[in-house]
Amino acid sequence: MRLEKKRDEEIAARKGMTGKTIIGFIWLAISAVIAYFLVNALIDAKYLNLNMFYQLGVPRFVPSWVFSVAIIIFITLLMQFFLVFGFMLASPEGRRPTGDPSLHSRRKEPFDDQRGRG
Repeated sequence: MRLEKKRDEEIAARKGMTGKTIIGFIWLAISAVIAYFLVNALIDAKYLNLNMFYQLGVPRFVPSWVFSVAIIIFITLLMQFFLVFGFMLASPEGRRPTGDPSLHSRRKEPFDDQRGRG
């Protein structure tokens, strides 16, 4: 009985995670595409020169597409960071300070039936 309640609570806590995962993956893909076009635009406009990496001591046999991919990954990670930061600022869940004492828990206690027994 207790294990079934605990399992039901875990399943209820995971409910809705599929949608969040799909949205997160779509945002990751959109961020990568935006970063790809941004890097290519910066290279075409001569704001970003990949020769500067070779001047830092990277061997010349490393192809330039490796640096492009690294910059795209960096920009994508930066966009993900701003997504998390925006969530912290805009979402009520993100703005809620942690550790505030309260009489009411946000999660139901699975073993609540054991209280009062002594």
